[in-house]
Amino acid sequence: MKPAAISFFVLISNVVFSQNRSYTAFIQLDTSIKWAAECDKVINLSPKVKDYSLKKWYIDKLKTGSVTAYKINNETRVLSSYELSMPGLERQEWLKDLSVVPGRSKKPQDWYVIDKIKKENDQLFTYRAGQLNESADSCCGCDESDAFRAKQIITYKNARFDIYTVFISPLCLRKTSERLSDWYPLCNVAYNSLPKLKMLSPGKDVVLLNTDELNYDFSSEANTYDSILTEYRPSLIRFLLQDLQKGKIKAIDDQTGENISYKNFFTWKMTVDTIPVYDINDPTRIARFETIRAERDPEDFSRIRIVQDYYFDFKNEKLFSVIKSVILMVPVRFVTGEIRGYRPFCRLVPKL
Repeated sequence: MKPAAISFFVLISNVVFSQNRSYTAFIQLDTSIKWAAECDKVINLSPKVKDYSLKKWYIDKLKTGSVTAYKINNETRVLSSYELSMPGLERQEWLKDLSVVPGRSKKPQDWYVIDKIKKENDQLFTYRAGQLNESADSCCGCDESDAFRAKQIITYKNARFDIYTVFISPLCLRKTSERLSDWYPLCNVAYNSLPKLKMLSPGKDVVLLNTDELNYDFSSEANTYDSILTEYRPSLIRFLLQDLQKGKIKAIDDQTGENISYKNFFTWKMTVDTIPVYDINDPTRIARFETIRAERDPEDFSRIRIVQDYYFDFKNEKLFSVIKSVILMVPVRFVTGEIRGYRPFCRLVPKL
């Protein structure tokens, strides 16, 4: 690892966009958007065809020429462009004889750095990649993974979800402590200034890179990566229930395939108890027994899992996310009430 890595950055020009508008401005202008959120995710863009490695494509451009990169104003969400070149970019020495692979968990940020010789045993990992570090500290090398940060805007309107990818960032893995490492964005690229821009038909320039599964958390607890953008932070479940009641969407049990009705939504597969009802005139006598079913708290429905296809337009440098399925998640609790994890509850399917 060379200490003079920061000198690799060559800023050729600095051009501010003619339209100095926030990339979230369209949310206020589109009155049909009921709910919207901004998310930062570590996504796996490992290509189905090795020749289409997006990480290698950008690294080669940085080493032999330049790319158009983007700075973000965190207060105004306005991007400005500049040209970036990194002719001295090299693979980090600590990654010698190591390979970076995605983990099997449902958390895409959990990647593993393993010894190539011992890779048949995935328990023998050397480091685990965890947090997405927003530090502006430069990177002085690059791993072999196709891990990218994706700045996404998720919207819900007309009973459908949509994902607009604002930009992506090639990620570099840097060792931070024993058996741990963090992702560092190399630069922001592939800016899409038009959220309604339609993807061209797949072909030579537009390639399906990968299919990935991402979890999103919109609970009231502080979350670094997912935040609601619509005013007053309305709960997503409120709009989902409205459309379920109107028949605009279906809620399908993820395990059995059964339809979950609006009426039974909060009590679906909940525990049933039989309680005694005492005579109002004689508190010592049981008049009858009643069966009651427990109900879920609306706050339980704050997580969604989205399976999405990633298409990259190499000619125009845009990443498109095509949603394949949306799954509503619910917490699994210990007897004490503490959350021990989450499981799929239902698939949300819009009416055709």
